[in-house]
Parts: sequence; C-alpha cells; structure tokens
Amino acid sequence: MTVIVERVVLATDGSEPARTAATHALFLARVLDAPLHVVSATGTSSAAAETAEPSVSAAFEAEEAVSAVVRRALLADVRATSEVADGPAATVVERAVGEGDLLVLGRRGQTGSGRFLVGSVAERLLGAPPVPTLAVPAAATDPDYRTVALLADGESSSGSAAPLARRIAAATRATLQPLAIVDGRDAAIASPETLRALEAEARTRLNDVVAAAARDAVESGGTVRTGEPAAELLAHVERVGADVVVVGVGGSGGENRRPWPTEHRAGGVVASRVVRHAEVPVLVVPSVSDSVKR
Repeated sequence: MTVIVERVVLATDGSEPARTAATHALFLARVLDAPLHVVSATGTSSAAAETAEPSVSAAFEAEEAVSAVVRRALLADVRATSEVADGPAATVVERAVGEGDLLVLGRRGQTGSGRFLVGSVAERLLGAPPVPTLAVPAAATDPDYRTVALLADGESSSGSAAPLARRIAAATRATLQPLAIVDGRDAAIASPETLRALEAEARTRLNDVVAAAARDAVESGGTVRTGEPAAELLAHVERVGADVVVVGVGGSGGENRRPWPTEHRAGGVVASRVVRHAEVPVLVVPSVSDSVKR
C-alpha cells in the first residue's frame, strides 16, 4: 500500500506549543513535498461573532496566529494557505481536513477561555482521528526525524500506519524501528503452546513490516517484546532514540485475526497513553476504512 500525503494541515492558536507544532508541520510539508494549510478558530458561533465584542479580539488573534505561520512558510519555500473560522475549535478542524491530509496539533495550548484550545482539540481528535494526526509535545522543538518508531500491531501493520511510517522514514532518510508486542496479560494466562503462537504471530507482524520497508529502500530494525503495550512502546521509543512514533488506531484488524483486548486491538488507549507521556511527537493513524468514512 502506498500512502500519499496530499496536504499538511496545522491547527494553531498562536501559543508556544502551537508554534512548536508549526515547526514540525513546515518540516513535514517540505520533506513530503505537500502544501501546508493553516487553520484557526475564534471559538464563537457565526451568530455570536456578529454581536459579541470579545469575538473581535478572538478573531484578530486567530488571524495573527495563521499569518505568523504563513510568513514562516514563505521563508521556508513551502506553499501555504490559511483559514480562520467561527465555531468550536474541534469542529472547525474536523471540517478543515479531508482524505489525504495529515493533521498537526500542539499537545498543549490555551490562549483564553472559549478560544482555540489546542490541548482540548488534541484530546477530542486523537480519540477518533478523522485523518492521520501528529500530536507534538511542547518540548519537541527539533523536527530532525532520524529514527521512526512504529507499533507493529495488527492495526498498524494491516492499515495505513505502517505505510505512512515508511513514507516519512523514506522522505527523511530515517531508520524505521518497529515494535511488535505480545500483551503481557495474555502471556500471563496462556499455555506454553499458546504463548509460542502469540510470539510467532508477533514475529510475523514484525517481519512483514521489515520486508515492506526493504521494498521501499528504508533501513529498519525491529524487536518483539512481552508486556503492557503502552509501557513497552514508550520504553522502545527511549531505547531506540526515536524522534517520532507512529501508532494505528481503529478497526478490528481483520476477521481472521485473534480478538485482542480492546486497547491493543483498536490502539486507542495505547495511543492515548503514549501521547500523554511521550517526549516526542506521536502520529496517530486511523484505519483506511475509518478515514474514508469521514
């Protein structure tokens, strides 16, 4: 499967975390040869915007936030468009993205009551991402992606997470470091024969990712671990020195695949924990079917 990023979309409120996210959005737009679309929201409805005096300030700040990024894009030779819309921030962002987009958000950011809250938007959108969504922590100021970590579970391997991880690794000449996990809760109650089967399945997932990376001329490593998925992935990120981590969410991974526990099968809880605790950007990728539905 080939994943093409047609556009990078940045949600910004002008806060420091949002400015850090903008640095990553500009970097990705440049290396992926994609245009950048910058979006911000006033946090007020269209009707309120016509009468509420505070909305004038909110609109001005939103315009300033997108203009600052557009100026940076011009200096970086990145094609850029911008949009400021009335309405709740998450709703504005959801309306702004579509198939083929990669959304970038600051993990935290709050500029005022009722206005664009990047942290709140991230919480809502990462729970059920409409498109691949990169959550950038405020401390991740350097978007030099040399190592890309990937959770090689059923969702990531069979969906669009692994192809997107390979695409980013190829564009940045990074090493791909996939991790396949045998859930420790399953291992604790499994018979020796079942445990061997679980380990073999994890190894197969890992080998599939490594083989696909080789076809794309992407250097890769990879390992299999047993334990709690989120904790193991966070440890893997530290161990390999990852600069970004990719996690797939949504879907069931296929009718013939073993019914994993909810957090491992869908990846939602794993992704949420990793986003909250990782010191590097986390790219949360919905399954192909989920992203097409939106």
